[in-house]
Amino acid sequence: MPSREMEVVKGQMVVLQAWYSPSSDISQNTVIWHFTGNESKQVINFSSGKVGHGQNEFTKRVGFSVTMPSANLSIYINNTQESDSGLYFCHVIVPGGRGISGELRLNVKVPPSPPLCSMTGNPVVNGNVTLSCKSSQGKPAPHYKWTKAAPTSEVFFSPMQNERHGTLRLSNLTKGMSGKYICRASNTAGSDSCSINLEVITSSNGGMIAAATLGSVVGLVAMVLILIFILKRRQDTEEEMANEIKEDAQAPKRVSWAKSNTGSDIVSKNGTLSSIATSPRSQDLHQPKFPYPYSPISASDTGSVINAYQLRPGTACSLQGLPGYNMGGGTPARKHKRPPSANGEPPQIARAPVVGTPLKRTEGPQPQVPGPVAASPHISSSTLTRMGAVAVMVPAQSQAGSLV
Repeated sequence: MPSREMEVVKGQMVVLQAWYSPSSDISQNTVIWHFTGNESKQVINFSSGKVGHGQNEFTKRVGFSVTMPSANLSIYINNTQESDSGLYFCHVIVPGGRGISGELRLNVKVPPSPPLCSMTGNPVVNGNVTLSCKSSQGKPAPHYKWTKAAPTSEVFFSPMQNERHGTLRLSNLTKGMSGKYICRASNTAGSDSCSINLEVITSSNGGMIAAATLGSVVGLVAMVLILIFILKRRQDTEEEMANEIKEDAQAPKRVSWAKSNTGSDIVSKNGTLSSIATSPRSQDLHQPKFPYPYSPISASDTGSVINAYQLRPGTACSLQGLPGYNMGGGTPARKHKRPPSANGEPPQIARAPVVGTPLKRTEGPQPQVPGPVAASPHISSSTLTRMGAVAVMVPAQSQAGSLV
């Protein structure tokens, strides 16, 4: 073995060199390579004309450098790892003879990983800060050097700089010490670097920056609170609108029969109330004719309440037999004025036809049976009251076609 110790950088290939001078047929010899590190394991062997590999991490990364059998016993290791560092033993077994062996040490070096730069302290004028630099990997342990790159280059030495721990202490800071600082970590396997910007500020600037930062945080919190309030208010408004009961609902449109004076004027509410039909009916041929034509009066289109007096037809009453009582029953007819007679005779009174159908509860609008049309003299309200008449409330129809 020409070298008892070898070095290689992680990931590279290494050749472990070894050979011997045989004194007999080498095809009968056996060659075995062993590794001793955290544990002992066989790397590769040659026996009976065949090459064998151990079942371990070397299986697909090692091989003999030349075709066996040969006096050159060198092997190669591809893609070396840090765990490959250790002692390697080579044994040659000669049948019927004395065996020989040798050993060498392999050291796999690891370049430094990219270092991480940081700063501790308050970078204000007359203040002190410490710059730090550290790599997580590296074999051998890397050394660190700090330099200032901008605006002017500067090199630091001990005691300001600790190359082993990677720190740089800056005291009594001035504005001129502001700039870019670079740390380079290096060992025999390689190097890497990181940088940090140092900005030295005055105390007033520091207060302004702190105040601006605090103001920004407060403003952000206020905006979040306002947004939450607006969303909550909108949600409450939507809930109130959803639970509100409409009191001013639009009345249904008036139907065509409620606008006419000639059709049926029946007013109903959900099919339960039928009112008196006031439409003109065909005159009975057996009834006396009056000198003035009948003028029908349509139902009231106002929303007021009409007071009227009504006697129930078909019921015995003390009014029967008195002058002016309508034997057919019904409501006293309206009084219509007419011009006085030319010959001095008392004026005639025209009576509107009246229907004697009583109010009754139905399942819907029902046709009314016309009652006999009769004329009776006018009876005053006071007279009707003395005779026992009762005032009743008659529902009227509004312009929208609803009952009031």
